[in-house]
Amino acid sequence: MTLAQLLFSQGFGARRECEGLIVSGHVTLDGSVCDDPFHELDPAGISFGVRGEMWPYHAKALIVMNKPAGVECSQKPRHHASVYSLLPAPLRRRDVQSVGRL
Repeated sequence: MTLAQLLFSQGFGARRECEGLIVSGHVTLDGSVCDDPFHELDPAGISFGVRGEMWPYHAKALIVMNKPAGVECSQKPRHHASVYSLLPAPLRRRDVQSVGRL
């Protein structure tokens, strides 16, 4: 997997946006800046940062949340804010689906 593919899989934007982040020097691997979007790596156990914030690699994401009152479990909310607005931007871009349970 390339570094650009890793960022894309984690929801940091489109492939070109991820390549731009890397080339601009906003991405670190194990504490060192990496500016090569085609750098090959094994994502297992990797430590990477984007714009100074460290992110763990997750092949899949499971989020358990007690939804606050006044928030809708919908991609297209009608009356209130969406639960997706409570998530960090990279998770919102990973095709996260809400499942309501009582």
